[in-house]
Amino acid sequence: MKKLLITLICMVSISNSANAYEIFKPIDTKETISCWASSFPNYTEIIGYSSLGHIFMKSPSDNAYAVLHPFKKGAKSYGVFENTAQFEKQILQEESFQTFVLNLDHVEQIGKHLGPLKEEEIYIPHPYPFLGGDESIDSYSKGNVWVMLEIVGQFYDVCS
Repeated sequence: MKKLLITLICMVSISNSANAYEIFKPIDTKETISCWASSFPNYTEIIGYSSLGHIFMKSPSDNAYAVLHPFKKGAKSYGVFENTAQFEKQILQEESFQTFVLNLDHVEQIGKHLGPLKEEEIYIPHPYPFLGGDESIDSYSKGNVWVMLEIVGQFYDVCS
């Protein structure tokens, strides 16, 4: 019985972590986040996004990776990695990144409130944090990641 309980706890932890972000084959930034592409010209590929709308970008010319924080109108570079799997292991699965950026506990609570996400869906707070939103659990709804990025980009006037 104890082994079963430990196994179930581990499965829930893996599931929560896995639901906090999506990783996929690289796609061109101009196809997905055209509004933001000129702001980060070296990062021409998108390799994934978080359940809260962070975008994982890659510079294919030097294998540098960065994370776009759309609500903060900025990105943070995480350096060069051999491949996306290394970036995922060393950054996305790192405990402090999962706590402070992916916000796993918050995502889990929102997921319990709204249910699981579908493809290209994220949890979006209303109003947006930069418009005074408090990011409380009941302030979230589901929405398309690319539409949210376009709206936020237009608000911040990063669209060219």
